[in-house]
Parts: sequence; structure tokens; C-alpha cells
Amino acid sequence: MKLVSLREALALLLLVASGCGDGPDTSGFTTMGMPGIPSPTRVGANLVFADVAVNGHSGGRLGVDTGSPLVLIDPNEFPGLELPDTVQVTADLSVGDFTVNDVPMVKDETGSDMDPLNFAGLLGGNVMQQFQVRLDYAHPDRAFRLGMPEMEMPAEGVETPGTSIAFNLEGGGKGTFNGAVISIPPTRIPLTVDIDGTSYPFMLDTGASETTVRQSVYDALVADGRAQIMGLPIGTVMGNTTASVTRVRTLTAGDATVANAAVMTIGDTILDGVQRELGRPLDGLLGGNFLREFMVTVDYPRGTLHLQRYTAVVVVDEFKRVGVELGVGTGAHRYVVGKVYAGTDAMAKQLSVGDELVTIDGQALDPLDSVTADSLLNGTVGMTRPLGLGSAHVAALANTTVDVRVDDLIPAP
Repeated sequence: MKLVSLREALALLLLVASGCGDGPDTSGFTTMGMPGIPSPTRVGANLVFADVAVNGHSGGRLGVDTGSPLVLIDPNEFPGLELPDTVQVTADLSVGDFTVNDVPMVKDETGSDMDPLNFAGLLGGNVMQQFQVRLDYAHPDRAFRLGMPEMEMPAEGVETPGTSIAFNLEGGGKGTFNGAVISIPPTRIPLTVDIDGTSYPFMLDTGASETTVRQSVYDALVADGRAQIMGLPIGTVMGNTTASVTRVRTLTAGDATVANAAVMTIGDTILDGVQRELGRPLDGLLGGNFLREFMVTVDYPRGTLHLQRYTAVVVVDEFKRVGVELGVGTGAHRYVVGKVYAGTDAMAKQLSVGDELVTIDGQALDPLDSVTADSLLNGTVGMTRPLGLGSAHVAALANTTVDVRVDDLIPAP
């Protein structure tokens, strides 16, 4: 994964089909071991990363992504792993002590930046569609389960029973990846999502860090003059781009509502591609900034999405932060200021793009993965974060610590 700022990490990584139609039936995987045991995970940037092994070789982490129809791996992140010299391969995938045999995967060997996150690809819908899948954003030690034990005890710390939304898997067909034609099974989970009183056709996408909408939907939202950020750097499977972000008053799926949620637009290219696959309209992707408010169970065999709101969890709003984004360092330190937002205390304190960031709150950044480092910029509006700088464009700031206030980058409408 190319190191970029927080919302770039895995945002909207999709394998976009070039045509629609029925894909291969991959619902009959054989398995070994006990399903549903919480696997080692990492939670960050509204995403869940699961530690996995491929053909018994451990090493990398896969982003759990209902928006990706296939498992995607970088074999270089699994020491000792040898796979055929083709784009699409078949291999055993282990999550904890549970193994799913002969899973179709696509290889992406474009390389990584050696980020300590150990990002190695995506755990996609083709392997999840046989199981109940749980994402527990509030508890990193058990954030992902593939399959559920037969006698699962009632969960604590969440609303019971929660809300359930029925779905039928859609899409599938043929697509292209790295120049090769690949077969794509039907894995898309359609939803109806209500934004500020208007309903839109959406798709569930646990691999999208933010909820994403069409440009026309976004334009209608901001026509009332509500606050927005423009030029937010974003990375997608289509390459690096920029996004515009605003807040909505209410974002609702089923009976579950999140107030003042952020939504973004990056244009319509990705949505258009998935829409062609589905053969019907698609106006958005329901992403992690909505889902993180709930314990999420995707029961693929029964076609049910179950959302149980956390009752005692403080949800961090990533747009309430010091007004900078992280960039990639090229000198003595691995992080620099990548962007400074207008009207923030960071701009008032004369921070500049390219200034080296050495510490935040006294914590050294160089050993940290990008998700952890970026999360240190979040906080309660009005508090300050001491930023330790190395080289800086303003000479008086070089090799000093600057107290910078946390701002609400997008005030609620």
C-alpha cells in the first residue's frame, strides 16, 4: 500500500467488473478448524485488518472488504509463499486457526512502502459469502470473525436486538485486473440508505473508510451552503485523487441512524463501474464511518445485515483533529505535513507542507504505521496536541514543539 494520509488507506478499493451477469458459484468451499474464533486484527481508519496466512505462510494483513468481490493478495508480504505465475490463483486462506481451502485470489505485486501495518491486500466477498461474518469495531482483539460458533452467547455492550436488513447478493460476471480477465462471483450487498430524508440505492462497503456518494447527490447536499472540505487526498484502486467531504444531518440504513456523519464524493468513475456490474442505479457506498457505530454481522447465507449499536463506546470523529494531513517524508523522518487546512489553528501556527513531523504528544512517529500515526492527530475540539517538528519552512519552528489546537474541520449542518 502506498503510504498516504488517513482517508487514503484502503478507501474504496474495489475490483470493478467490466460487465454484468452471473459469476462462478464459489459457495462450496471446504474448511478446516473451528469457525468464528476471533482472529488477530488491527482496527484503524474505520477499517478492519485481519492477520491471515496463505498456504500456511503468515505475514500480511488483509483489509476486510465486502466491496471487493475477490480476495486480493500481495504474495511478497507472506515470506516463503510461492504461487503460480498467473494473475488469478487458488490457495488456502487461514484466519486464526480456521482455514478455507482453494480460495480464488488475484495477485497484486505492485509492492508496498514497508509500512509496519503490513497491509497485504483485501479479504473479499468471494470467501466471506459462505459464512456469517462479524466486525466488532470497538474491540480490536476480536474485531473480525469468519463464521460464527453454533452456540454464540449474546453480545454485551450493544443494543439488543438491533436492526436487521435483508439483502440478496448481486453483480458478478467478468472483470479485468492487471490486464487479465477474471471471473467475479455475485457478492455485492445492496442497501437503501436515507440521507437527510431522501432515499438512495447504496452498496455495503466495509473497505471504504468513509461513506461515498455520487457527485450529483453531493452537490444537492452542499447547495444549502453547509461546510465542506475540498481537495482531501484520497487513494483508490483507480489511483490517487482528491475528494470533497461534508456532513449530513442524518444517515440511515434500516432503523439505524447516525447523526452528523461525513460523506464524500470522488466523482462517479468507481460508482459507474459497479453500477454497470449491477445493471441498476447506484448512488453510494455505505462505509466505515457509519458502520463503526455498530457491531456489524453480515449473515451471507441468510441474506441479513445485522447492526447493533454500541452502548458504551466513544466513537472518534476523524474530522475533529489537528488541521493537517500526513505526507511521506523523504529526509531524516518518515512523516511530514502533507496538507494544511485553511482556517485552522495549524495554519495560524504557520505549519507548512513538507515540515517534518517527529512526534505527536511526545510519541515518536517514525516507528508507527500510517494509521496509528494519523490517529494521534484526532481529539476533542479545543484541546491542543503538541507537535514535535524537525526541519521546517519557518525557521523559528524547526526543531521545536508547537502546541496546535484540535479543530472541527467540518462543522455540522
